[in-house]
Amino acid sequence: MRIPWDELAESPKKAEQLFDLLMHAEYGDRVRTINGAGGDGGCDAWFEDIRRAVEFKSWTKLGNSQRAQASRSLKRASENDIASWVLVAPVHPTPKDWEWFDDLKARYRDSIDLQFLEVRWLEAKLAKYPGIARFILSTPHQEVVDLLRELHQEQAAMTGGVPDLLKRLTVLSTRADELSPIWGVDFASRGGRNEVSVRLQEGIPPQHIEVHLDVPDDPAGSAVTGDVAAALHYGSGTVIEPGCITRVENEAISALNLPWQQVAMVLPDQRVTAGFPRAATLRARTHEGARGRPLHLTLHYATEGSRGMYVHGADSTGMLRVRLRVDRPGQLEAGTNVGVLLQYGPTDTQHAAAVDPEALLRTVNALDSLDHTPGMALTLGTEQIDLDAGLREPTGNFAPISRALQDFIVVRDELDIALPLPAHWSAHDERNIALLAGLLRGDEVAMPLNSTVCHQISTVEEARLYMDLLESGHGGRIEFEIVGLSLPIGQVQVPTEPLYVAFTRAQIANATEVAEAITAKDSAIPVDIRPAPGSTVIGRRTPFPSPGGTSPVM
Repeated sequence: MRIPWDELAESPKKAEQLFDLLMHAEYGDRVRTINGAGGDGGCDAWFEDIRRAVEFKSWTKLGNSQRAQASRSLKRASENDIASWVLVAPVHPTPKDWEWFDDLKARYRDSIDLQFLEVRWLEAKLAKYPGIARFILSTPHQEVVDLLRELHQEQAAMTGGVPDLLKRLTVLSTRADELSPIWGVDFASRGGRNEVSVRLQEGIPPQHIEVHLDVPDDPAGSAVTGDVAAALHYGSGTVIEPGCITRVENEAISALNLPWQQVAMVLPDQRVTAGFPRAATLRARTHEGARGRPLHLTLHYATEGSRGMYVHGADSTGMLRVRLRVDRPGQLEAGTNVGVLLQYGPTDTQHAAAVDPEALLRTVNALDSLDHTPGMALTLGTEQIDLDAGLREPTGNFAPISRALQDFIVVRDELDIALPLPAHWSAHDERNIALLAGLLRGDEVAMPLNSTVCHQISTVEEARLYMDLLESGHGGRIEFEIVGLSLPIGQVQVPTEPLYVAFTRAQIANATEVAEAITAKDSAIPVDIRPAPGSTVIGRRTPFPSPGGTSPVM
């Protein structure tokens, strides 16, 4: 395609768009293009890795005025830390033009390397990317609508079966992608309805995009709005389903004249990986400035949008997902906002089964401190950690999981057994791990044995003693040893021996039968003793001490 450079010189905005597209197509993420509205400091594109500034002009000749402008642009650019400066313009240079540029190079030879790329360089590069010139110089108005209609006709007249349709869809998609170097177009057909989804092409310059939505005023509609805002403002990525979009304000996409009722939009995450991974620490900070113990993080990548970026990371266990929101200077409510999300439980159970519970406990303790202090301190890289940073017992939202992890560690270490981690626990498992940990610590714990019955074969004298003790007045306390009791944790049966149990108030379950046997003076009388209603069953690993300081044996 012949490039009408003289016409483009009369439309600087189109010429700058062509330059932007060409630079990103050729150099990708290496280059950052700069909007020169209001002054660009003599730099329309910047290569950070080699500190090169590129200035683009749409001139087709180098008169005195153009040379003076180029010299001023170079002077402004030289005030920054640059190693080289490149002038790009669709000029057919004359010998006088080259002589002028050589003089310019001589003036800066000791500080900056200068280069002039003229029309032949531009046309050679554009020949590699014909879609750019076609997009800038033509209008693909209505073509997507026509392609949709053609897709419907192709399906209706399909004679070669599914392979034939797939081949035709490939042709249609190729034609659609040629319509714009900025927006790619994909087709889908479901249930008799043809749909188009548009997506940003790779290696394109930053785009100004405003999406107008028509969504219901309910939580689902709010979620769509929030996802789109996050994708545009912070580059997080989302998919907007057909029927949600009323219009999109973007010069490149407006030219496609899309039927939005049938069009979905794919906004991929604008991921930045340069400079990652990075170590960081997050610590609670009190009103007085005192800092708590550090939560060690690894920041993996960022996504970047018009207002700022989200930086994503995780703690050492991988169970905690961290997202930092960093706003660009000058934005409304500018600053650094830190949000943390603890991914725990059935959403990631396979990973949770491999987590070190002590590392997870440290994370929970740090999160609890963050939850109870008004501020937090984020440090990138390394820092000096205060050895006297306080450790507090978690309370509030993090207390249950902290207690469960502490109990888990006690049982695992004392009994030296492999147990499923809390991600796999039921409510009964959580209760049982707390009971086992309490017993192993030497505590007296309330046992879930209220339906337990202690069977005794007694003589008449013993049976009469039980009746007098337990069935008269408010009942009495009874203590005994249980043998063979196990508590399940997941699929693991954990033995409780030795286990001594006390009914704080006991009663005889078969009192009527015992009374009759005493009257009949039976030689062997079965006595069934159970906890009285409202009483507590207490367990411990050693015999209960007697009032006189010795332990009775039953």
